[in-house]
Amino acid sequence: MEQINTKEIVTAKDYPLSDILKGKKYTVDYFQREYSWKKENIQQLVTDLVDAFENDYKPGDGPDKTADYRSYFMGPIVLCEKNGISSIIDGQQRLTSLTLFLIYLRHKAGDKVAEIDDLIYSSQRGNKSFNIQILEREECIRALFEKGEYNTKEDDSTSIINMEARYSDIDEVFPDDFVGEKLESFVYWIIYNIIIVRINTTSDREAYTIFETMNDRGLRLSSVDMIKGFILSKYSDGNKRKKRNEKWQDDVQELTKIGKDVDVQFFQSWLRAQFAETIRQGKVGAQNQDFENIGMRFHAWFRDNYDKGLLNAAVNNDISSFMENNYDFFLKNFIRIKNAEENFDIKLEHVFYTKIHGIADSLRYPLLLAPLNIDDNPEICAEKIDLVAKYIDIFCVRRSVNSTMFSQSGIRYTMCQLVKTIRNKSVEELKTLLRKEVNGFDNSSNFSKLEKYMLKKKNAHFIKYYLARLTSFVEVGQGSGSNFINYMFNPGCKPFEIEHIWADKFEQHKDEFSQKDEFGEWRNKIGDLMLLPNGSNQSYGDLPYNDKVKHYIKENALAKSLCDESYKNNPNFTNFVKKNNLSFKPHAEFKKQDILDRVNLYRELSNMIWGNI
Repeated sequence: MEQINTKEIVTAKDYPLSDILKGKKYTVDYFQREYSWKKENIQQLVTDLVDAFENDYKPGDGPDKTADYRSYFMGPIVLCEKNGISSIIDGQQRLTSLTLFLIYLRHKAGDKVAEIDDLIYSSQRGNKSFNIQILEREECIRALFEKGEYNTKEDDSTSIINMEARYSDIDEVFPDDFVGEKLESFVYWIIYNIIIVRINTTSDREAYTIFETMNDRGLRLSSVDMIKGFILSKYSDGNKRKKRNEKWQDDVQELTKIGKDVDVQFFQSWLRAQFAETIRQGKVGAQNQDFENIGMRFHAWFRDNYDKGLLNAAVNNDISSFMENNYDFFLKNFIRIKNAEENFDIKLEHVFYTKIHGIADSLRYPLLLAPLNIDDNPEICAEKIDLVAKYIDIFCVRRSVNSTMFSQSGIRYTMCQLVKTIRNKSVEELKTLLRKEVNGFDNSSNFSKLEKYMLKKKNAHFIKYYLARLTSFVEVGQGSGSNFINYMFNPGCKPFEIEHIWADKFEQHKDEFSQKDEFGEWRNKIGDLMLLPNGSNQSYGDLPYNDKVKHYIKENALAKSLCDESYKNNPNFTNFVKKNNLSFKPHAEFKKQDILDRVNLYRELSNMIWGNI
């Protein structure tokens, strides 16, 4: 291993986040310029920070009390300092993510925490200069800081696209009850209680040596390494220990091929799904329990619970049998779930859907694994997994069309309780329980108010998903087969886009509208929307309805259904409509009432797809 030249200046010291960011300027070397964190990475960070804070928080604690709270260590960053600018050799992913989180918290807290601005930018003669100085990212950072949103452009880099997406992801998991003084206390805790070890050098060569030593030579044991060490220590048979160690290495390699940190994700999901018994209640000041502790330090939870509870009963003093039966069984099914998310499998079709639009991974995977029993054959496992995935799909779609939030923090307690409810249940028991759950949904979560649902920037991805599901459902119903993947992704071809049936021409609709804003609202109602491939969408977009409806007969089932020709000599379609008593009809013109008629049609289809298990 290359030796560090101690004659060069190398220092290492731990600092609170305030000292890491306040008044500092960072740049990023070319070799690691792209910001690549995924949704699960930033959501896990936010969840971990929230959980750590709530471990110490007591109702009524003001910001001054957080000085007595425990610190949260985020590991080291490696910097090369030259001419007053620090080049980040290792740690830019974390610093970028923390900056995005600080900007989010600033918008939540407003002007109540003045110190937060100092960690995001410094100002000289009215000009803001952000802490991470990468020219191509400045427009994005500035827009997020000033407006709380950024509109990505076609030529934006991967880093910028990821930054905008990760900023939006934070809102899904940030707790709704963090308001007022509690929010202020949390922000101060972030600023002063997050601890980072800063390793500084003035030499590029030494900085890279440190970086390689830390990341390639494996100085830090991961939670997966530590749980492996504990499990192998329980083997009394040396040959069995050796074989399990070899299989473990193969398993981890297979998981890491699927994606970064998937091995960690498996252990968290498996242990929560099968062995977690307690959950932190949603009330202020509640302490972390099994579900939270598994998420934060699953290796420590496994060690501490090895001789008690469900885990002890499953191991039953035979670690070898436990690993061969329980661990291997759930690993196989977890990998099957991950594969079904990427490759459409009709037996697990809802798993594919919930990857596109579902609840957070930390809740979804434990739910999918919970009902499985080690005696289940592959067919029963698939049926159970898809039933739970369908429930998740119903839950998310109903909440989305009613613009009801389902942030991780807001539904965590409910979903973790459901994990316990459906654990190891038979197929019939699972169906009964999930149907009861759906029937117990609040009446406001059905499709009765669908006419109020409109296209906005933030829900465009869901509306595309929703329309793709409706369109594919009709085509499957008439015997054409599923085209959902094409409508959602259309790999290798022109992508499908949301098409407004009404052109954006207020003057064409003055017979029904006196105000342009009202026209715009009606134009964005769900009944005025469908999917068309890029190109067709642009070609027809500005035409009056009477001119472009004739082209729809060449398109998908929902578009064709506007045309009179679709109801002639088309028995597969008309039989499907008649059998299900659906309100399909041609539209010679398209007025306000026609939009409402299409809303009603979409409502009928929605109830068929997402009405119940």
